[in-house]
Amino acid sequence: MYSLIFFVSWPLLECQQPQETGIKIRWHGNRATGISIPQQFVRDASDDSLDQLLAVRLANKETAILGHYRVASDEVIFEPLIPFTRGLNYTIWLRSKQVSKVSIPDLAPGDKPSLLAIYPSQDSLPDNLLKIYLHFSRPMREGQSQKYVSLLKNNADTLPSVFLDLQPELWNADRTLLTLWLDPGRIKRDLQPNKLLGSPLQTGLHYQLVVSAAWPDEQGASLGKVTTKTFLASQRDSLLPNPSLWSIHQPQSGSLQHLEVAFGEALDYSLLTETLHIINEAGKPVSGKWQPGNEEKQGWFKPDEIWKAGRYRLQIESRLEDLAGNNLNRPFDRDITRKDLTVKTQPYVTRFFTIR
Repeated sequence: MYSLIFFVSWPLLECQQPQETGIKIRWHGNRATGISIPQQFVRDASDDSLDQLLAVRLANKETAILGHYRVASDEVIFEPLIPFTRGLNYTIWLRSKQVSKVSIPDLAPGDKPSLLAIYPSQDSLPDNLLKIYLHFSRPMREGQSQKYVSLLKNNADTLPSVFLDLQPELWNADRTLLTLWLDPGRIKRDLQPNKLLGSPLQTGLHYQLVVSAAWPDEQGASLGKVTTKTFLASQRDSLLPNPSLWSIHQPQSGSLQHLEVAFGEALDYSLLTETLHIINEAGKPVSGKWQPGNEEKQGWFKPDEIWKAGRYRLQIESRLEDLAGNNLNRPFDRDITRKDLTVKTQPYVTRFFTIR
């Protein structure tokens, strides 16, 4: 058995072509998500002993990569918890002996991820700004923001301890949108971090958010381009968003026109896509998609089906926030010792409109 394995795999170790042993890389789009190993390598092994007999390692490393094995037809498939990295070599071990080596090919030189947008979009932001969003073109490597994102004051001083070091980081499901929190302990007045370090931003000063070109995506390709967002810190925002002041522009019945809502101020980019709902006369949700616009001062709703004449309601979840984290029920930074300040507990705020 061993002589057969080494005879077959010897050309592989020389020219690194996994196909010569029947071992193949499995792909999902551009990601190498697994390795297929002919079952003849482990013909006498039971399914529950595969992870004891087989191991996949990063080349020149002694620790096996975490993942799971499964039998499918005439092959054993290994799927790592994290997809393989482009440009790296991996070794396959059977009963503590190396039997093969595979190389994950590099991406084409120009095949790089990009940073599509930084939110909020405005170039004037409140000095109690709570969150920043980074929107990438494809899934990025996690746990990297502290290394590759920095905030400069007046294009000179790099500010320490500005962002909350969250592990795991706050990514959306496909790891293309990252939420960065400015340290709430420094934003909320009278807390110890605020007293010791002060607010992350100061009114009237200019700041530069810098995202490094070296940030890799999950395939190992780096951004290749530095992105800088410059903004001015404006005065503190302690007012709650007020939907009663919003302007609603109704579409025409029988059309697929957008419903346009103007907020009068910039609101949280991510929450705008989650907290607004259109309900028809029958009390059923209207399916469609919200898109923030005009520097997050507007929301555009595109329905999946044509509008029908009738009375509708715009239902707004009270967790919707402005840029400073003030939601529809309470300000983000409030004095909890003051008994005269009431906090609302309503789950929704509703606005009605009619389509003719």
